[in-house]
Amino acid sequence: MQVITTLPNGQRRYGGASADERRDERRERLIAAGLQVFGDLGYQQATKRLICAQARLADRYFHEHFDSVHACYQAVHDVACQEAAARVQDAILNAPGELTLRARAGLRAFFEHIQSDPRRARILIKDFSAAGLSAEHRVAQQYGHIVDLLRLRFRQRCGDKAAHLNIDYVITGCIGMVGQVAMLWMERGYDAPLDTVVEHTFYAWRGLDLWLTDLATPPPSV
Repeated sequence: MQVITTLPNGQRRYGGASADERRDERRERLIAAGLQVFGDLGYQQATKRLICAQARLADRYFHEHFDSVHACYQAVHDVACQEAAARVQDAILNAPGELTLRARAGLRAFFEHIQSDPRRARILIKDFSAAGLSAEHRVAQQYGHIVDLLRLRFRQRCGDKAAHLNIDYVITGCIGMVGQVAMLWMERGYDAPLDTVVEHTFYAWRGLDLWLTDLATPPPSV
């Protein structure tokens, strides 16, 4: 027999869960189902019915949280970005040495993350443009902490000497390269060893660090 109690705010609690808790639990199930459906079938093939069937929820609960499949994809993409960002941030903050060595650790963490579950790679890298998400949205969601670190690095290393640079272009270019390499690696079935992929993307970050050093170095006196 299901136990029903009434909370002070007027909400009823069924089986130990309030209405808000049940609503949150349904959203989590839809997000998990979206990860499965978008990751396995891709954005173009995903439907509301498939997501609800995977979540084992009636269609009406889909519209409790999302007004379209696109809105569901964006929520799933944001969650996937947050997971990836947490892995990369943890690797960067716990790696010893200079920022360039931490960048290598972050790159390894990212590539390991997408290799461990190809569904994440499809959602994070392959389908975001098909879903109409901008590069700016992707960078903000997936790499926000890294972008902040790089901006700080520019200010620390160059000060006013970098005032003429568009830092967002520099950062987005480096990050975009990582995404393109990741897409190629994924489409080729992860054929190259992880170390090879890391080193072939790390050179750009090492070059960025050398460039910053050059900008910060005063010209020789005549």
